[in-house]
Order: sequence, then structure tokens, then C-alpha cells
Amino acid sequence: MATFADRLKELRQKTNVKQTVIAELLGVLPRTVRFYESGEREPNIENIKKLADFFNVSTDYLMGRTNYWFDADGNITVKVPPDILNLDTEELKRRLGVEKD
Repeated sequence: MATFADRLKELRQKTNVKQTVIAELLGVLPRTVRFYESGEREPNIENIKKLADFFNVSTDYLMGRTNYWFDADGNITVKVPPDILNLDTEELKRRLGVEKD
């Protein structure tokens, strides 16, 4: 599974957000964000929460613990699209054990 550094860099590049914007959001120097993306450091839990909120993903997704996250409406987003797995979203939720009320 992906690491925090991989996920942060991927999300930042995918959304075209500069490292300086992330640094400002977290109240750190831009070089600290570079350290996060290279895997030399990891942020504290409060900054992980800020990043997850900023990118609208779960902290588990950001930390590389899952390949999916729920949006604010409870819809699941999967890193690997369900059609590649030959599963529909409901079947994927059932297999992952992530039924959402």
C-alpha cells in the first residue's frame, strides 16, 4: 500500500496545489512539506487531520491504510475503480466491510 508521502504528493499534484499553499495551511515552512513528501518526516496528527480535510479524504486514506474514502455525502471513492475489480460499489463496500449508515 502507498505511504503517507506517496499519498500527499499524489493528492497535491492531482489538485495542482503548490507546496507553499500546504505549508501555509499547516503553519510550517515549505521545506517541511518537501520533507513530508520525501518521507523524511511525518506531520503530527493535527496536521494530518488538516490535510485530510483539505483534500476531502479520510486520515486512513492519507496514511495509506485504505484505498477508499467517504465524501461528505457518504459516497465511497475508491483508488482502484470498482469496474477494474469487476465489482459494483455496493459489492465493494460489502467485501471491504465498510457499510455506511
